[in-house]
Amino acid sequence: MRFLVFFIFGLYTIAPAMAFQEPANVAKINGVPISKAEFIYAFQKNQKKNAPTVYDSLEKYLNQYIDFKLKVLAAKKLGIDTHEDFIEEYNGYISQIQKPYLQNPVPEEELILEVYDRLKYEINASHILIRIANESNPMDTLAAYAKTDSLRNLAIQGADFAQLAINNSQDGSAKEGGSLGWFTAMSMVYPFENGAYETPVGGVSEIIRSQFGYHIIKVNDRRQAKGKVKTSHIFLTKNGRSVENGNQLIKTIYDSIQNGGDWKALTKKYTDDSQTQLNGGALPFSGTGELPEEFLNVAYSLKNPGEIAPPLETFYGWHIIRLDAIEEMPSLEALRSRISENVKRSGRNQLPLDVLVNKLKQENGFEQDLPMLQNTISQIAAVGLPNLDLATLTNLTIFKIGSKEIPYSNFFNSLGNANQITITSIWNRYKLFEREEIIRYEDSIAPLKYPEYAFLLNEYKEGLMLFEIMEREVWNRAVEDSIGLSTFFNTNKKNYPAPERASVWVIESANPENLDRVLSTFKWSNEKSFENALKGQLEPEVFAALKIAKRTYEREDLPNFARNWKEHALFDEPAKNQVYAVEEIIPAGLYRLEEIKGLVMADYQDRLEKDWVKTLRKANKIEIDTKILKQIASDENR
Repeated sequence: MRFLVFFIFGLYTIAPAMAFQEPANVAKINGVPISKAEFIYAFQKNQKKNAPTVYDSLEKYLNQYIDFKLKVLAAKKLGIDTHEDFIEEYNGYISQIQKPYLQNPVPEEELILEVYDRLKYEINASHILIRIANESNPMDTLAAYAKTDSLRNLAIQGADFAQLAINNSQDGSAKEGGSLGWFTAMSMVYPFENGAYETPVGGVSEIIRSQFGYHIIKVNDRRQAKGKVKTSHIFLTKNGRSVENGNQLIKTIYDSIQNGGDWKALTKKYTDDSQTQLNGGALPFSGTGELPEEFLNVAYSLKNPGEIAPPLETFYGWHIIRLDAIEEMPSLEALRSRISENVKRSGRNQLPLDVLVNKLKQENGFEQDLPMLQNTISQIAAVGLPNLDLATLTNLTIFKIGSKEIPYSNFFNSLGNANQITITSIWNRYKLFEREEIIRYEDSIAPLKYPEYAFLLNEYKEGLMLFEIMEREVWNRAVEDSIGLSTFFNTNKKNYPAPERASVWVIESANPENLDRVLSTFKWSNEKSFENALKGQLEPEVFAALKIAKRTYEREDLPNFARNWKEHALFDEPAKNQVYAVEEIIPAGLYRLEEIKGLVMADYQDRLEKDWVKTLRKANKIEIDTKILKQIASDENR
């Protein structure tokens, strides 16, 4: 998914109603208005906090915004917003926006305190996940719910939870009997976390709905959080190594450590973890869920920094683990910013579904003939849906929400056969059906009900359109037009003055011995290719272990350049595991295109974009209402 950097994508809040009720327009493009409300929304999001609003800044921003709109209009004319890939990507972004009607009135501080309190404990749980095939189809939703409900009933009646998970769960943990091991707050999606922390040890949760589907959770155990540990390890992989050889080698290494062997030297020589090989096997502070459980269990068993555990064999290989430091539970203030971010990102500040449904019913004028519904559900339970006389019911309204009437036929279709089913099960299915329909209706009116939300949706759409059209009209053209780029550079060479600099070969290797070999062996020759000359003077295995790249440096870029600023100088930089070979000193003057191609490309793209915008402005009729701009400036500074 692309990262978009345009006029968009900040967190939004519901702005004062007066800002969005006035029908005035700041501008028109071909008669299509840019409303005052839309313009204020975009302007305020892109202004520095507490910056004064003056007419000149409004006018400047409006012209930038018009340029933006002209590009979007060009994209629309090409039908970019109708392409299947575009619609899929746009829907992906929209699914991540918190809908305004979900906002939880519970103060953020209470949610922060809830998280902090939960972080003091860890939960060991298993779960069963039933995914929803098509969330837009109430029948699929109800079918998934019904299956989850039946599995929960079996679990409560004493069926083996692990076996139920193996046979039915649609999560990767199914093969492990649904086991998730130990976890703590902020490591699972919020609805799941709630279910886990609110269910007693040994109990089975209520049905939990998350973005993945329906879950039931069995809480196996609960314990106080163990904090985080910083460890180092020496690791031998099982790939390409027999169990016998692995056991023998890890024991040899451990015995060497016990007899005073240098940890760092042994790590460098033996570990198969390339990420930590050169730093003594050091791993970052880690807690539950951040490293394999069996690894952490050993680390937690060590009491004092510097203590080393006997070898541990895991699925991946063999470890020797050393405890380096222990981090106790941080204070609330130390964690506050991280928790606050999680509250916003995870949906903790959203209303619970039952509270949300009641809220939407009140706001949108929910109407229903409840006695008729009760009688209908009783009849379905008594005789089964296939045997019910549906002729008089099908087209009647089961409930009305806002301006939308939902017919009984929609509910009947969602039930499937429903031949043998209890009243309780039918009511559960109805409640699910009702909730889905009410939320679907709210989704349909949300852009009208929450103007700023509508602006945000439009920003995402126009931002994606802008990205696509900029690729076509500017970015790709600049990359593909090598002749145009060369012409642009030659015309503007004077804009790229260059100091004296050096063309340098940089040789790198993780093994310092290879670099020592380069320093002691390499001699400049008449060979045209530096790499060929180097290859011809070194042993094949040494040359194969080198990384070689050509770069341009100025004298100030590296301290050692000051005393090695001459052609064919050869010197090392041990701290960086690099050797530098100065091929040529380039006099001060003008840069060559190949030296600064990226910078020239960016300037060329700017030129293409400016020329394109001029063409768009000539091809479209633009009207600006300066009176409205002055009014905005006056209103903002009161």
